[in-house]
Amino acid sequence: MKLTEQDRLNHGEQDKIMDLLKRCHEKEAFSMTFPLLEPGTKYLLAYDNKDPKELRAVMALCGLGDQIFEVYAFTDPDYRKQGYFRRLWEKAKITFPGKSLKGAAPVVRFPIDGSCKDALPVLLSIGAHLAEEETEMECELEDKPTPDSRYRFLESKPSPEGFRAYQVFRPEDKKPAFRCFVTPLKDNKAYLHRIATRKDLIGQGVGSELFPQFLGLLKKLGYKKAVMQVSASNTPAVRLYTENGFRKTTSLRYYELLL
Repeated sequence: MKLTEQDRLNHGEQDKIMDLLKRCHEKEAFSMTFPLLEPGTKYLLAYDNKDPKELRAVMALCGLGDQIFEVYAFTDPDYRKQGYFRRLWEKAKITFPGKSLKGAAPVVRFPIDGSCKDALPVLLSIGAHLAEEETEMECELEDKPTPDSRYRFLESKPSPEGFRAYQVFRPEDKKPAFRCFVTPLKDNKAYLHRIATRKDLIGQGVGSELFPQFLGLLKKLGYKKAVMQVSASNTPAVRLYTENGFRKTTSLRYYELLL
């Protein structure tokens, strides 16, 4: 099989991937998508041996920072169990960085929809284990009010992976009380991750106070929709997001592998 590795996809390759996902979806009614245009993503494509123009499998490696990566992979249903995923995975492992200066090894996460029955045996075969189950949520930002001028926001420079960190200060704060990382997605969407209240303020209602202000900031920055994933067992977080207009879209299981 012919393998390619690249940092972006041209229109023809995007069309081939969408056709591949369509064939996969006809077999399994999954809700997962594929990150065609996300910053900081590396793409691996596998073509048929006999017909090098026919795409049989694809993999995306998405860097989330702090040595954490998400991997999305799809194989044509008619060409599964022929080694396409394993060849892509062997090539992908070479691209991951080694241990960081702090000694942390890369952690690879594979999100799978419960409808993708063929994925589980493959992930178990490479040593991945179930780490957690998460709920995907999304929220329209059009109706969010402009942030109150009493609150201050500090925005970091973009990381190599394309995300920024935002810190929120209350009028009385000298240290940030709330923090969230944002990765821009296509169609003016903001992917939110590592949402946190300062440790000494947890349980004091700070999240309920500042999270709406942060959503107003996202609207002010031009984002139309916010999306996130939250642990299904984190009831307080799910309640906070629901109270601020987020709705559940689907559930994903995350299988994890330490390289």
